Amino acid sequence: MPRLDAERIALLRSLGKVTTQISRCIDADLLEAYEVPLAWFEVMAALQRAGGSLRVSELRAELDEVPSSLSRRLDRMEAEGHIEREVPRGAADRRAVVVSLTREGRLLWRDVNVIYRRSVQQHFAHVVTDSDIVALQRVLSKLTR
Repeated sequence: MPRLDAERIALLRSLGKVTTQISRCIDADLLEAYEVPLAWFEVMAALQRAGGSLRVSELRAELDEVPSSLSRRLDRMEAEGHIEREVPRGAADRRAVVVSLTREGRLLWRDVNVIYRRSVQQHFAHVVTDSDIVALQRVLSKLTR
């Protein structure tokens, strides 16, 4: 195992800082274009990837979110008409709430996704080569074991 040195500590700090900076740039682009924060887009994108709906616990796990933070975000998104929450009929556990994209939410996701992809290209993908992808995937797989 490599020993912990100043270079590895600096690399970890830089990784966190750069990730935060990129996320802030993407967030600003989404807010400017559609007044949708990145955190809302991530909820809509997770639901879209799952076919339109997920249980709250699955959504929380997918986003790696704190339950109270996600609950407040879902409250605001529901008030705006982007999602709906319901307990499935016949569910033994009333906490088994399912979150679904509304029609408006699906249409908004589609439009915002164009800006998201453009922003990711502008702030990240344009500098990442195929060999960078392989190297980053290797490191990330080691970190998530």
